[in-house]
Amino acid sequence: MKRIIVLSILFLVFSTTHAAQADVWTIDKDHTAVTFKVKHIHSKVFGLFSEYDGDVVFNPGDLENSRFDLSVRVKSVNTFHPKRDNHLRSKDFFHADKFDTMRFTSETITLQSENTYRVKGKMRIKDVTKDIETVVHFSPPVPSPFDKKKQVAGFDTTFSINRLDYNVGNGKFYNMGVVGKTVDIHISLEGIGSK
Repeated sequence: MKRIIVLSILFLVFSTTHAAQADVWTIDKDHTAVTFKVKHIHSKVFGLFSEYDGDVVFNPGDLENSRFDLSVRVKSVNTFHPKRDNHLRSKDFFHADKFDTMRFTSETITLQSENTYRVKGKMRIKDVTKDIETVVHFSPPVPSPFDKKKQVAGFDTTFSINRLDYNVGNGKFYNMGVVGKTVDIHISLEGIGSK
């Protein structure tokens, strides 16, 4: 009888912990940003992508079945300079008419330290797909102040890619010393889940 009681308590504790961490997080686009920066001669050019979508399935207690899948529409690039943005959409860089999205898909997620996870996956830009690794900082869920049935979690990551590896430019502007080849990408995401 004692064993049954102990098992019941353990089951209850596990169930409560699991329920507190929603698996599926809907991206709150009003409070999510996909931004980047790249060197221009001596300064940095900052920009963002305003159109994106994806699936965030994350539970710290079930990393094997957790995943990140984010697609970004490259035509939505915005560096607050229309002429430059149109150039980025052209064949010289993204060739957005032919390659309309870039995508990151996770393959493994492992715990690195408290609320910090190492994520390995594939990044596809244009017709090139490469392995990529990044660190995601997880902000545990808190109750939504706007909906008692919802909770809000945060995901934040910064990583760098070599744009020339993905044929985003042919090296002309890099060799001229105008545009750097390293692009720093920052994703700050809020996810909404059910309690």
